[in-house]
Amino acid sequence: MSLSLQRKLIIVLLSIVLPLISLNALSVVVKKPNKTSSTVNLATRKINQIEYVNLDDVNSIFKSVTKEERNDKRVLLYMYGEQFIFLLDSGFYTFKADDFRLPYPVIRENTSYFVPLVFVEDMLPSHFSGDVAMRGKDLVIKEGEDHGIRTIVIDPGHGGKDPGAVGRKLCVREKDVNMNVALKLKKMLEKELGVTVLLTRPDDRFVSLQERTKYANDARADLFISLHSNSSKASEGKGIEVYYLSTARTTEARAVEALENSVVEEFEGGKKATAKYDDLSIILSDILQAEHLEGSNTLATQIQQNLIAGTKAHDRGVKQANFYVLRGAFMPSVLIEMGFVSNPMEEQLLACDEYQDRMARTILEGIKRFKYRYDKIRNA
Repeated sequence: MSLSLQRKLIIVLLSIVLPLISLNALSVVVKKPNKTSSTVNLATRKINQIEYVNLDDVNSIFKSVTKEERNDKRVLLYMYGEQFIFLLDSGFYTFKADDFRLPYPVIRENTSYFVPLVFVEDMLPSHFSGDVAMRGKDLVIKEGEDHGIRTIVIDPGHGGKDPGAVGRKLCVREKDVNMNVALKLKKMLEKELGVTVLLTRPDDRFVSLQERTKYANDARADLFISLHSNSSKASEGKGIEVYYLSTARTTEARAVEALENSVVEEFEGGKKATAKYDDLSIILSDILQAEHLEGSNTLATQIQQNLIAGTKAHDRGVKQANFYVLRGAFMPSVLIEMGFVSNPMEEQLLACDEYQDRMARTILEGIKRFKYRYDKIRNA
C-alpha cells in the first residue's frame, strides 16, 4: 500500500471516529467548609453523539465511591452518604428505594463506567438540592467528606541512645536502617498517594515507646507503621515478618516481643517504667483498640505479601505479639521486621541503599493495596 493511500485511509477513519467520540469539560465549583471554593473541570466525552462522564472522574471530584456487582450487571455509587444502584447497559437506576430512568444507558468500557452527563447536570441537583446545583454553566457542589486514609505515621524504631540491634560483621545499627527506609517510604507515600506522612522521630533521637503511639493518636493518624530490623542469637536466623497487636502465640513471636519491648527497661527507667505499660489505663485502651485488629491483620497481610514478592526474602509470615509500641494506637497498626542484622547476608542487604529502596517500595505497594480497599469501605 502506497504512503498516500495510507494517509487517505487515516483521514477517512478519523472522519468516522471523531464525530462518535470527542472530549469536552463541565466546570465544577467545589464549596469547602471554610467558605472558600475551588474550580475543577469534569471531563465529558461524546459517545454516539451523547455527552458522558467517567465515574472515576466523578469520584475524584465528589469524593464518592463506586462498587461493581458484575454478576448482577450493576454498579453502586456512594455519594453524600446515599447509594445509587445503576443497571448496566440501561438507563434505569435506584435511589432511596425509588426507581428512575435516564434517557441514555450507563456504559462499561474496560474497567471504567460512564454515565450520561444529564445525570450530573439534572439528576444530582434534584437528589441533593442542598448540596448540588447548576448555576449558569457551572455545577456548584458541596465538598464531599473523605473518610479514607489521609494521614500515616511511620515509626523508625529505636534511635538516639538506643541503637537497636547491631550487626556482627558490618556493625550495621538497626536504628540507621529503620530511619533510612522510613525516609524513603515517606517520600514515596507523599508523592504517589498524596497523603500526609509524619515520622515519630525526624532524626537520630530517642523517643519512648509510649510517646510514639501518643504522637500518632494526637495527629489523628489513619495508619501506624513501625519499622524494625530483627536479631537472633543464631546467625542463621533470616527472613521478613509483620506483626500486629495481640498476645504472642508462638515461642519465636514471644522472643521478638521481648527483644523489642526490652528498650523500656533498658532505656526508659527499669522495671518501674515497664510497669506503666501494663497499668489499668493501658489495659482499658487495649479494649478500645480491639476494633482495629481486623484492619491491622489485613494491613499486615498486604504488606507481608508485597515484601516477600518484591525482595524474595524468606517468608516468616504474619504474626501476633504484644508490642508496647503498638499498644494504645487507635488505628490499624503494624510492626515490620525487615530482616536480621545478625545474619551476615541480610545485614549486608539491609545496609545497601538499593535494597532499602526496594524495601520501601514493597511496603508502599502493600499500603496502597490496603488503602484502596479500606477507603472504599470507609467512604461507602
